Amino acid sequence: MENRKRAKRYLFIGAVVGGVLSLSLALLMDSMYADSLQGTWRDAIAKDLNTFFKLGVTSGSIIVYFFFAIVLGLLAAFGGLMGFIFSFFLYKFFSLLGSK
Repeated sequence: MENRKRAKRYLFIGAVVGGVLSLSLALLMDSMYADSLQGTWRDAIAKDLNTFFKLGVTSGSIIVYFFFAIVLGLLAAFGGLMGFIFSFFLYKFFSLLGSK
């Protein structure tokens, strides 16, 4: 029972750390490479909304921020999944080393 609680705690911590790391890395890349890529993700989302739906929104619009939050949520969820998988392999590896 104790091992099960400890495994859940390590897997949860791995998922949270993976989500936070992917989110912070995505935001840092967005701010660092905005000049070399001629815009940020908000600019790209506004351009896509204007192209596909003819909405006429700017990069500071509330609709753009809504879609930006959805994109960042998806990135955080994917990073959390990767962190969960990575912490699972680490937990299994170290539990096999400690069992002998």
